[in-house]
Amino acid sequence: MIKQKGMKVGAVSLWLLLLLSERPMYGYEIIKELEKKFSGYWKPKTGTIYPALEKLEQTKSVTSKMEFRDKTPDRKHYAITEKGQKELAQSMEHWSRMAEIIESHWETHQAVFRQKIQISKNDLSKVFSHLAKSLQDKSNIEVGRILSTEKRVIVKQPTEPIEFKFLYAKEKTKENKDKFEIHIEMEWNSNKGK
Repeated sequence: MIKQKGMKVGAVSLWLLLLLSERPMYGYEIIKELEKKFSGYWKPKTGTIYPALEKLEQTKSVTSKMEFRDKTPDRKHYAITEKGQKELAQSMEHWSRMAEIIESHWETHQAVFRQKIQISKNDLSKVFSHLAKSLQDKSNIEVGRILSTEKRVIVKQPTEPIEFKFLYAKEKTKENKDKFEIHIEMEWNSNKGK
């Protein structure tokens, strides 16, 4: 797993450290607590949790102690160390900054509209014709008139200069057929001063 700068632990390890910061727990108890926290949306597997706990032990973020029992299987109890507490604090700070960036990004991009549909070549030519006419007439682009959508989206008349990006790609599918893609992107800045 590639870690971002400032990130000391991955997502699974972060959840383990968060749980263990509440109190020491044994493995099965950790799995059940995670299931509860995620309300069944994530059902952690032993093949994910135990290797992550082992790695946290190797890095001295977690310590363990075996509980030997007579009539039932032995249990290994895990507890967070001082080093683990520091890593948790750093990682939480990092996640908080990421959440702020995402929130800020969302506010900046108030209107994101994406459409992917299958249309005929004739309908596609009408889309391009409408775009061309809107650019020539210096009128706003009404997305609902060129794409079948219930959402009313009006793109303000582009200002110049317009940055134009064109991407052509060809790849082989699993069925060994050729798949072609063309991506067209236009970008411009609003001229509020004009």
